[in-house]
Amino acid sequence: MSSRNGIRPVFPGTEERWAQVSCGRLRYLVGGTGPPLVLVHGIAASSFSFRLICGALMREFRLFMPDLMNVGYSDRIPGLDGSLQATGSRMLEFLDRVGLEKADILGSSHGGSVVMELAVLAPERFRRMVLVSPANPFAAHYEAIIRFYLSAVGGAFIRACPFAPGWIWDYGIGRMYANPSRMAPGTGVGYARPLRQPGTIHYILDCLKTFGDDIEALRPKLPVIAKIPTLIVWGNRDPVVEIQSGYALQQALGAEMSVMTDVGHLPYEETPEQFDRVVLEYLKNPFHHGDRKA
Repeated sequence: MSSRNGIRPVFPGTEERWAQVSCGRLRYLVGGTGPPLVLVHGIAASSFSFRLICGALMREFRLFMPDLMNVGYSDRIPGLDGSLQATGSRMLEFLDRVGLEKADILGSSHGGSVVMELAVLAPERFRRMVLVSPANPFAAHYEAIIRFYLSAVGGAFIRACPFAPGWIWDYGIGRMYANPSRMAPGTGVGYARPLRQPGTIHYILDCLKTFGDDIEALRPKLPVIAKIPTLIVWGNRDPVVEIQSGYALQQALGAEMSVMTDVGHLPYEETPEQFDRVVLEYLKNPFHHGDRKA
């Protein structure tokens, strides 16, 4: 993994580009050949999350890995609306700017919720959808995490976190793994660096203020989302978003579901080779042709 200016990571086989959306410049990585596949990261993450899986995916797909606005290495815009609806709208702008009329789109955790919102806004832009342990209307465990970060103690904690040593970040991220010993070197500091940019934590906290209502607002939209062929991927030891909610979401969307054994909330980090196999098996299957369901 190389970097630009010693800061922004660029993975082998990818190049760094910028897309001008209405509110500013959105940074993304692109590489590989084949049909387009877009990867959308979680709330306090960036395209860095997908560094361990992009190599295999780029052998089959033209891969697009955006950093969502106000996080990662994209521009910071004061007062930016962090709701799921606004974030989904910016993702639609991104697809327009990079010329993707139709793509396979994968979203993880909060990014999975964003992708579901995008599916409501523009279902015609999807071939297929992959959701990785997304926050969803049937989940409840994540609500306690949000309450903590929105408390005075939690707010002070999250503001201090970006400047903590890498080993503390490794410990914190490891709590989302089933087996923290699987963590790749440099994981903690790789997540922490973009969070040090001014305005990032304030924006994340603003996102969390509306997140519960935003997730609940997805419930009546699920029949629209269900028109898109979907794979749901979940670790059976996810401590962040409970797998039971995944089964309920699977039923609501009429989706396929792949459960990864002895894996936590970040399967593309914890068992990247297995994750690549699961996703490629689904996306390369000709029966998952991407036509919208009747």
